[in-house]
Amino acid sequence: MVDNVSLMRKAKAQLADNWANAAIATFIYMTILTASSFTYVAQLILTGPLSFGYVLFMACIVDTHANNLNLLFKGFERFADTLVAGLLYSIAVSILCALLIVPGSIAALGFSMSFFIMVDDANISGIDALKMSWNMMKGHKWDLFCLLIRFIGWILLSIITLGIGFFWLQPYMTVTTLNFYRSLRYGTC
Repeated sequence: MVDNVSLMRKAKAQLADNWANAAIATFIYMTILTASSFTYVAQLILTGPLSFGYVLFMACIVDTHANNLNLLFKGFERFADTLVAGLLYSIAVSILCALLIVPGSIAALGFSMSFFIMVDDANISGIDALKMSWNMMKGHKWDLFCLLIRFIGWILLSIITLGIGFFWLQPYMTVTTLNFYRSLRYGTC
């Protein structure tokens, strides 16, 4: 496993020429999810496909430096799989968080690689992606938790900017998590 600082530096370098594109994509993604949150059902339906599309967009920026905002909506082409993954993820984390915060956090970390796996494998189902994520994260949930904790300062700064900073922080965190995923799955970074 590569150290957290290396994962974060690599993410900055990968986004170097694409911060504006990543911020625009994040604005669209967050705006749609925020608007859908007014009805819980709409949010449950849109979370999976949009999360898949967002991860796909970020992976495309990292791998090809292409800026194709249509990728944000590619999750709707795999609607059943992305819906199932998003629903099961949301339900599992919500139920476990309602019981206690720690089990909910463990579930969130365990299933966190699901959309990265689905972006990598066009044929995997949502349920299989969740299972694969859970298995992949065995023994690595703490590693991801420690990586995400490193963003607390940036999160506070984003809050101080009335949320505007999140349009740059979210891509940074997503690409860093993509690097974590690839390091875990392929042993590369």
